[in-house]
Amino acid sequence: MPITIFPKLPSYEGPPQSKKHKQNNSQVILPGEVIFTSGSSLITGHGTYKTASNLNEPTNAELMDTEEFNNQVAKTLCESSMHASLAGRIRTVNKLVYVEPLKARYSGNVGDTIVGRIVGVEQRRWLVDVNSYQHGILQLANVKLPGGELRRKSEDDERAMRSFMKEGDLIVAEVHDVYRDGSLQLHMPGVRTGRLGEGCFASVAPSSIKKQKLHRHQLNVPKGCGSNSNCSDDLIPHVSVGLILGCNGYVWIGPARGMALGTGTGASLLSLDSESMSKSDLFNEYLSIARVRNCVLALASSGVPVWELSVLASCEASWIEEKHLLSEPDSVISSPEYGVVSLLSRPDVRDRIMDLVKQKLGL
Repeated sequence: MPITIFPKLPSYEGPPQSKKHKQNNSQVILPGEVIFTSGSSLITGHGTYKTASNLNEPTNAELMDTEEFNNQVAKTLCESSMHASLAGRIRTVNKLVYVEPLKARYSGNVGDTIVGRIVGVEQRRWLVDVNSYQHGILQLANVKLPGGELRRKSEDDERAMRSFMKEGDLIVAEVHDVYRDGSLQLHMPGVRTGRLGEGCFASVAPSSIKKQKLHRHQLNVPKGCGSNSNCSDDLIPHVSVGLILGCNGYVWIGPARGMALGTGTGASLLSLDSESMSKSDLFNEYLSIARVRNCVLALASSGVPVWELSVLASCEASWIEEKHLLSEPDSVISSPEYGVVSLLSRPDVRDRIMDLVKQKLGL
């Protein structure tokens, strides 16, 4: 296999982020900032507090336990503003307001779709790395057998656990229960879960993933402009890429044929479906997977929520920026394929792409 060494990209140190730009970002709030000016009907949660600055202290110690003073305290706290004590994103559940830290580990909620990696095989269960404080537990009884067969698990199935899933395999599952010690119990219901095939793995902060009803997407990503010299704005070739956004911050990007998880065995990049594909089509598929992976990491590092529309918008913006760079006579990208993979690694290009994404999404 020939090996090509490309020239090193010039180092670039972007301008420091101004305080004005940081304050305009409504996605992240800093400690001490005002969340709500009047929180009369809101409940303070984790990372929030209310100040009672207008409270008049009683002059006599005997008045501390009076009903009038207690009513004054309750009224002042209801009318006071709500502040944040942590740096993170604001979350609301009915009237409860709390702040989700940026760098916190995944705590787990029942029904969340997660992407995990098998780290151990024990008696009638697997240990799964779910980016939490403890390993998740996947019982043998909560796993569907190959072929979708539904029956009671026997001792033969227990001895064949490593043939189903072994250490290092990536899986997509759902949170079935959360124990008191914080560990998660997982299960694989239906055809939406199973063992993932070959693809690309990325890890971001759990707070960067926007929770939605569906976390499994099939994206039509623009093909690299450098790989097709006849590309134009009117007719843009696309490549189908599968994307699974785990609520725990783990992301799987792979071929669209790897999304068929009904058998629980996943799909390989070198499966029978790919034998009919030409080398150029496989190469374009690899480049599209790399493009989606770079876009996900760029969105997370820029503080933009990662979800289906933001990933599609960043892929389109990167395609436009790539075409603009390739049209320059003194472009630093010596090879079109090199520009597809490493375009978002340049801080100046990444900032321009993220500005286009924020403008399109109205952030």
